[in-house]
Amino acid sequence: MAQTYRTTCKIGACEPFCGLEVDVEDGRITAVRPDAKHPITAGYACIKGMHVPDYQNDPDRLLYPMRRTPTGWERVAWTDAIKEIGRKLRAIRDAYGPTAIATYWGNAADSVTISLANTFCHSFGSPNSFNVLSLEYTDRGAVAERVLGNENLILQPDAARARFALLLGTNPLVTNGMTLLQRRPRISADIKAIQRNGGKVVVVDPRRTETAKVADEHIAIRPGTDLFLLVALIRRIIETGAYRRDFIERHTTGFDQWIRLVEQLTLDRAAEITDIPRAKIERLADEFAKADGAFATTRVGVQTSHNSTLTEWAVMTLNAITGNIDRPGGVYFNPGAFDIPALIERFTRRNNKAPSRIGKYPQIFGGPPAAVFADDVLSDDPDRIRALVVVAGNPVITFPNTAKVESALRRLELLVCIDLYLSDTATFAHYALPAATMYEKGGLHFLTSNFEAYPFLEWKPKIVEPRGEARSEWEIFKALSRAAGVPFLNDPLLDRVARVMDAIGVGFQEDWLYRYLLLGKTRLGKLKQSPGGLKCGEIRWGNFLAQGLRTSDKKLHLAPPEFVAALPEALSTPITVNREFPLLLISGARRLASYNSWTHNIPALMEKMKGNWATMNPNDAQKYGIQNGGWVRVISATGSVEIRALVSPDVREGVVVIHQFWGHTYESGMRTSRKYPGVNVNFLHDDRIRDRFCGMPVYNGTPCRVVGLRDADSPKQGATVHHSHGKNSPS
Repeated sequence: MAQTYRTTCKIGACEPFCGLEVDVEDGRITAVRPDAKHPITAGYACIKGMHVPDYQNDPDRLLYPMRRTPTGWERVAWTDAIKEIGRKLRAIRDAYGPTAIATYWGNAADSVTISLANTFCHSFGSPNSFNVLSLEYTDRGAVAERVLGNENLILQPDAARARFALLLGTNPLVTNGMTLLQRRPRISADIKAIQRNGGKVVVVDPRRTETAKVADEHIAIRPGTDLFLLVALIRRIIETGAYRRDFIERHTTGFDQWIRLVEQLTLDRAAEITDIPRAKIERLADEFAKADGAFATTRVGVQTSHNSTLTEWAVMTLNAITGNIDRPGGVYFNPGAFDIPALIERFTRRNNKAPSRIGKYPQIFGGPPAAVFADDVLSDDPDRIRALVVVAGNPVITFPNTAKVESALRRLELLVCIDLYLSDTATFAHYALPAATMYEKGGLHFLTSNFEAYPFLEWKPKIVEPRGEARSEWEIFKALSRAAGVPFLNDPLLDRVARVMDAIGVGFQEDWLYRYLLLGKTRLGKLKQSPGGLKCGEIRWGNFLAQGLRTSDKKLHLAPPEFVAALPEALSTPITVNREFPLLLISGARRLASYNSWTHNIPALMEKMKGNWATMNPNDAQKYGIQNGGWVRVISATGSVEIRALVSPDVREGVVVIHQFWGHTYESGMRTSRKYPGVNVNFLHDDRIRDRFCGMPVYNGTPCRVVGLRDADSPKQGATVHHSHGKNSPS
């Protein structure tokens, strides 16, 4: 007889964590339904959540530890795998120093996994704890650190009460959130509420996205120029005196410097660069400034483009000077059930805070930028990275400049992948270790506490036993720490306590961490017995400005010296195309059935998507002789790929769109992914083009050209072809 559990969706790390009712029969998940009683998601779940059983029960899952031999993979006992990996890590550290060790956590990592990967790396004394946020999000941290006083003070929009929403490079109807990490899946209702109350939704995006189609206005900006639009909006608001003088005087510093900074860019120049008429820029600024509750927000379309940190700074400034920070309908900070900034400071006291060896980029959100990984490994320096432990990630698919990443992975002396699958990246690995799913271990995703709609706690219960020999990351990293001779959780005292507890049979399990986190809030037992979670408070408007800022004077610092110094140069050097590369490539587009590469082994979803393609505007297709459905070669200064073309008016002229996170051409254990491999667009993106403040790469706004292929030159049916070449020798 089936037993029903109330829990949440967990495919990849899709932020809304939609409430689900899950049926379990004979130890196997058999069915799922949206949970109508869930206090946040209220009966909503997207197509991905409806395929949780396929994800959990996938016959392709990695179920046993595997070790690579000269003749291929072989099954190995956990004790042997752990002992061998620990010995090799210790030997590499002893021979080359701590910087030879690195870790990487990806999109499917939960809070405990993130903490384990980071502390394991730092327990060796290494600063090389890479993470996926450095590919799409650390610009937010760079701005929050300087303007608000702490990188973890990330603001989110109060969409339900807004009267004006300016959405730049974000498609929330597909991504289920106005901004990255926000748990707000009922976006359609938010948009309708804004419009029903006389407000306006404006989408700024080179594509006519699903959200743009229901918005009040779509502005098809030239990729990579959002900074110019935002500075122009700020200039117009300053020139017309439409800013909130009382808010600025009470809560900010640096506004006078912005008065001088905007003189660097005329509205006519902004119109020319962005391809948005001056009159439209002026109207947009006027409407934003006069709205009774407005917000501007971005997502990967902007965050993975040129000048991403400066652009996020301009977004923060626009929201601030119009008085739309910490007010209903603007942007706000949810203090959460946990004080995350304080919690992270406590758990990272022993970390090596050194910047990246390549580029000297600072650590943000726990690590250096992943875009420097390949250059580090491929360097000739004796202290280069030689060992990498990957958990819940797929670098060969997600990192820029794929050809270089492949070379780096091959050069590693030790690569360990902890995953649900023998993934694309695991095909380069020496060991592959099977991880348990959330449904096989349970837990509390505490690091996302600030991104709930309000202070809220939710336990995700264990509802089935791990399949095969899969283990939780907690058990895996605890064993690896002891085998490598480093303190578990990078805490010698805690490690000694854990050893004693394990020795006497009590067992140092994850629950002890959760009990510690919940002290003074609630009991773990009570939380576990509260399906649908516990509300811990309300958003107290004005409290963040009064008490939450971490700057020394408790004000918003609108003019950080580094940003002020960098803006004139950025405004004087907009992205340009040329005869060799006349088009701009963007790959930040998303599809509802896809969550990065994590849903690509679910047959029902892959049957809907069937890979990716290059989308072009009809005028560009005609100009370059491209046929709808025909094969094309897309060429950048970094590489080239061959892919099918799709001709559509939903993409503005001068732009090519290729969805990211495809290219499953490796000898992985993911048979469905390999059936529909798609093409890895990251062969075209240069890992050396990085944001100056956080090191994030550019995936949106890469100059390219497209060449139509004759039938005789086209890849065979089902084939996926890519080429790589030097920067100065395009093919």
